[in-house]
Amino acid sequence: MLRRRRIEVPDVLLKPGRPRWREHLGPAVVILVGVLVVVLVGVAAMVSRSSGHADAGPVVGAVNDPTAEQVPIPLPSPSISTSPAPINAITIEQGAVPDTVDLSNEGTIDWVHWGEDGIYSLERDAKGGFAILEGTPSAPRQRHTLSPQRFTWTGGTPAAGNEGTTSGVRTCGAGNGFTLTAPATTEPSKLRLYLGVSGGQGLLKLKLTTGGLITGGETVTSRLVGAGSSLTTARYSISYRATRPGKISIEWITEKTSGSGCGGVALEAASLS
Repeated sequence: MLRRRRIEVPDVLLKPGRPRWREHLGPAVVILVGVLVVVLVGVAAMVSRSSGHADAGPVVGAVNDPTAEQVPIPLPSPSISTSPAPINAITIEQGAVPDTVDLSNEGTIDWVHWGEDGIYSLERDAKGGFAILEGTPSAPRQRHTLSPQRFTWTGGTPAAGNEGTTSGVRTCGAGNGFTLTAPATTEPSKLRLYLGVSGGQGLLKLKLTTGGLITGGETVTSRLVGAGSSLTTARYSISYRATRPGKISIEWITEKTSGSGCGGVALEAASLS
């Protein structure tokens, strides 16, 4: 007869007791230590970064007083403002003539000076390709040396250069004057005219044409008055641009005279760039 063997279970497993927290304490401590390590590493990184900024100087964008080396040197403003060249229109600006005008430096496309060697003499850029042209001369026409400013040039023809001349040509009587033309292209152009008047009033008229059609709207005009026998001068800076090749036409006419002398307009120089 077989005898059954009794299996004994320890009392600790049979008794319902309080949670055995000691068994979970070890893993909890390990997790807590890991979290603390991560936090301490982040704090150390922030402290290091803050310390680095403290030595890096001012933040970008901060306003500081400039040193002597940083203070910009002011540049002189031109006597004539440079307005953008309009399309199929003309912008004209009148200003004083500088004491000395270097035509070869100013006229990158072409330049012209009148009257150095005689009534009909014309000194021009040897490489300008005759871009600036004068119309048929009309009487009366005289040479003068009345300009209060001087004109210089190099690379010219027939006079290769000049260190400073006050010459030009002039006319007398209402209705008399000069006509000029210069090319108009799709690129912006700047034409500078050096004009004068004595004992009267001069009228400047400008118009832009392409293909024989007036494309600049109404003729642009400007007036210059010169009293007495001295020569009153001005520089006209003319900006223009066309939608297709054409030309700009200039008339510089004695509108009226004053006094009994030879009142009229004078023509000295022109440059195109």
